[in-house]
Amino acid sequence: MQMRYKLAAALALAATTVSAQAQMKPEEVIQYRQGVFKAIRWNVAPMGAMVQGKMPFDQAAFLGKAQRLDQLAKMPWDGFGAGTDKGAPTRAKPEVWTDAAGFKKAADAFQAETPKLVAAAQSGNMDQIKAAFQGVIKTCDACHDNFRSK
Repeated sequence: MQMRYKLAAALALAATTVSAQAQMKPEEVIQYRQGVFKAIRWNVAPMGAMVQGKMPFDQAAFLGKAQRLDQLAKMPWDGFGAGTDKGAPTRAKPEVWTDAAGFKKAADAFQAETPKLVAAAQSGNMDQIKAAFQGVIKTCDACHDNFRSK
């Protein structure tokens, strides 16, 4: 139930306008981006289990999660504005703000991979799905390595 509440809160925050975001406290913005990343993980984890054979592959479920991931991939970046490096516990490294161009490149790379995963999921071809999923994970790992504390 708590996960549903956090996801609903993250989605509600995503619907706010830019001017409303400017009025939000840094801790609220941090909570928004963390909520989106939790929703991303919520969808990636079962897809990973299916790709690894740890749970049965269900094409419809996989496709639904891939489609949600594609939408979620566009959402967290607004949550990294000026002043959101503090105000609530965060594992974002200072490089998010000091290397904004590198961070944007990492975000863009992630967003470029998720439509490929949707297309692969639609095909039902497990080789294509595995390759596309690996592409998504590679972008996640690269961003985490450079812009997120362990």
